[in-house]
Amino acid sequence: MAAKSQWPLKFEEVTKSSRIFSRFNGSCPNVVTFNKLWWIKNIFWPSYSIFCFYISTYTVIYFNFKNKSYADAIRNGTMSIVGLTVSLKHLLLLRHRGSIKEIIDIMERDYEAAKDFSDNEKKTVIKYAQLGTGICKFWVVVAIITSMLFPVKAIVLMAYYLFKGEFQLVPLMDLSYPFIDEYKNIPIMFCILFFSCFCFAMYAATMYIAFDPLVPVIIAHICGQMELISNRLLNIFSAAKNMEDIHLNLKEINMKLMEIYSIIETLQKNFVVLYEFVMKTTTFLISFSAFQIVEGAKHNGVSVEFVSFFFGAILHFYSPCYFSNLLMDKSEGLRQAIYSCGWEMIPNTRIRKTILLMLTRTTKSLVIRTVFVPICLDTFAEMARQAYGIYNLMNAAWG
Repeated sequence: MAAKSQWPLKFEEVTKSSRIFSRFNGSCPNVVTFNKLWWIKNIFWPSYSIFCFYISTYTVIYFNFKNKSYADAIRNGTMSIVGLTVSLKHLLLLRHRGSIKEIIDIMERDYEAAKDFSDNEKKTVIKYAQLGTGICKFWVVVAIITSMLFPVKAIVLMAYYLFKGEFQLVPLMDLSYPFIDEYKNIPIMFCILFFSCFCFAMYAATMYIAFDPLVPVIIAHICGQMELISNRLLNIFSAAKNMEDIHLNLKEINMKLMEIYSIIETLQKNFVVLYEFVMKTTTFLISFSAFQIVEGAKHNGVSVEFVSFFFGAILHFYSPCYFSNLLMDKSEGLRQAIYSCGWEMIPNTRIRKTILLMLTRTTKSLVIRTVFVPICLDTFAEMARQAYGIYNLMNAAWG
């Protein structure tokens, strides 16, 4: 993108691969026309996902645990968590679409302003825009591969059994249903249920692609803006011609910092509970999928679909942890730039007070938080340790 970028950059272009899928499921915050199709999408898909969550939970409670089929309970429990997660993400995007749109507008203004920057500053903006584009494309690949492996495996197995002359129906998800469970292997009913599960898998993929890159893209942009501010602060006294220029430059920097802090506060307010939920559920998803992989290797060979799911679950929480950690590093770099800008050589009291206020404001590093802990790589490491502990417990009890 860097070599061919045209100024100004556009948010839609930076997140193009993600926006296509968010428009498909109706969660795109940039949509301003609320027609009948928009309403249908945003009522049907979350409702359908919650229904799938109910069916998966029903299967776990009334069939898997009752029959002591713990491996099946873990597999269906995984789908239950996914169903609840994607519906929550969709509803949150709808609930906070106004504030998200405001953040996108700020990013658009930053891209517009960047066309007048120096070449080095343009490279900085493009670097972090590319980082956002990369995470969008990465999620497209991971989500589509993970969701497609489930139906592909079922279809391949049915073709294999047909080739052997021992044809049997292989469900996409081996679920049990209230009222219709005894009819689920009738060909017509099987096709309906298979198609329903396939639709859920596709919707879940589009929702992960639409939601999960959004906050990392915004944070990557903020990191780029903070790097620009840090570089300007280091040269603020040497580049200015007089005290008035310094005052104006400091004023612009502080206004931009206020905007950055406002964006982080908005993200924090909108998604703090969701990230707490994601951290807890990802702990189980990683251990559940690892258990499925090991059990599959013991009995029927490698569960390819859960191998992909395992890495997708890791990415699910690693991505916000990585970008939030990057935000912490950039905010600490900004504080060091403020202190190292050469203010001690300037006797002007007004400027020194401004620098002191900036140092005070940046004492606490910027970071996205869950309800209880900051989201960073240390938090991810702790989550991974907990997931490993849960896996060991399951392996000891049911392995």
